[in-house]
Amino acid sequence: MSTHSNPLITAYDAIPHLKNSDLRCPPLNCQIELSSLTCLVGPHRPQLRDYQNMLAGIAPPSQGSVEVLGQMTSDLDQTAWQQLRTDIGYISGGALLLSVQHGLMNVMLPALYHQQLSFREVADKARALLGELGCDFELTTFPALLNSLQRSRIALARALILDPSLLFLDVPFHDLGANERETMGELLASQIPHRAICMIGGLQSPQFLEQHANQIIYISEQKIIYFNSWISFSQTEDQDVHGLLST
Repeated sequence: MSTHSNPLITAYDAIPHLKNSDLRCPPLNCQIELSSLTCLVGPHRPQLRDYQNMLAGIAPPSQGSVEVLGQMTSDLDQTAWQQLRTDIGYISGGALLLSVQHGLMNVMLPALYHQQLSFREVADKARALLGELGCDFELTTFPALLNSLQRSRIALARALILDPSLLFLDVPFHDLGANERETMGELLASQIPHRAICMIGGLQSPQFLEQHANQIIYISEQKIIYFNSWISFSQTEDQDVHGLLST
């Protein structure tokens, strides 16, 4: 993981390209710091996904600017983009583990692809990481034979294997029960001191957001509202936010 003293992400009047929605998108102005948790919330999940993809550098803004780890995303060529990706982890609720590879290999593949270490070194690093995340099951089990919590632990390990400075989560762990989400929340919280985390959703776990969220950004077609804590978010007088909290 790289060492950064400035904000890891800065968005200035940034409007995403519309890939997942055709909704109107207000300009976003925000900074994401190291050792912080930012949550994107709003009534339209596809719209939130467009904003998150923009912040992650997956797609450049259609207007304004986004700087990720000191680089303007609009200026990145393919080589620079591939290098940037080694410092960004990503977990999507819809991104399945590879069914033809066992759990350990699923975690190893990103590191093997980027050829940073030997096969044995990657395997040792993956086993150590899985141990830190409480994976006490047989690591060479294939995903279909694991339960949802075990698969979630492997997905988190896969996102962390390159030790990224940034971790993006797109409605993670949506298929888990309340107790399992709490377990994964504790694992995520343990990562906040070491990197910046930006996630879509989280309203199903208000206690987690109350304890750990540094920034909650409400996004809709009409407006963007910035909150610096769960308390300020949950106590706002904005009726649209109240409506979101009541759903």
